Amino acid sequence: MSEVCHPVEFLSSLRPSADPDARRRTLEDRLDDGYLRIDQAVLSGADVSEWESFWLRLLSEYEDVCREIDRAA
Repeated sequence: MSEVCHPVEFLSSLRPSADPDARRRTLEDRLDDGYLRIDQAVLSGADVSEWESFWLRLLSEYEDVCREIDRAA
């Protein structure tokens, strides 16, 4: 596993894409990765409450993008 980073560090690393489908795929990848990292951290006994909150914000953003794509279809 790569070095664990504080979830807030990722906020500035994600650049919004003009393409909603690309944005959706990026968010899917980040959600999958975050889920795995949270799972691993829980197994090692870490407090993941802040990570879970961040993951839920990403999920909300993902849902917003999906709604945007649905409206455009």
